[in-house]
Amino acid sequence: MIHPVPSRSTGTALVLGALLLLLPARAVSQQPTVSDSLRAQMAQTSAMMGPMMGQMMEAMMEGMLRVMARPENADRLATFTKNYYDALIRKGFTKEQALQIVIATGMPRMPTAGR
Repeated sequence: MIHPVPSRSTGTALVLGALLLLLPARAVSQQPTVSDSLRAQMAQTSAMMGPMMGQMMEAMMEGMLRVMARPENADRLATFTKNYYDALIRKGFTKEQALQIVIATGMPRMPTAGR
């Protein structure tokens, strides 16, 4: 059986076709993905926000300590704690259970956004 010999133009067309199929895949693989650029943007934002968040947290803590250092606030906290303890007993908890709950609860806190 005689096999036809491809012409030069047919061979060139096949090579060009193969290259065209490979080039888009290679070009896509070299471009950064969305997740890579997003990850880089998040890292940059975090690097800028970190020091600012630290300063805000420090200012909040300083403010809280100033407020809690006032004698009238300690009196309020003691009143709250006693009222909470008494309310637990009125609701049916034993004195020991009420004390454990008050100890575990500690000081009232500011609510967080997720609650």
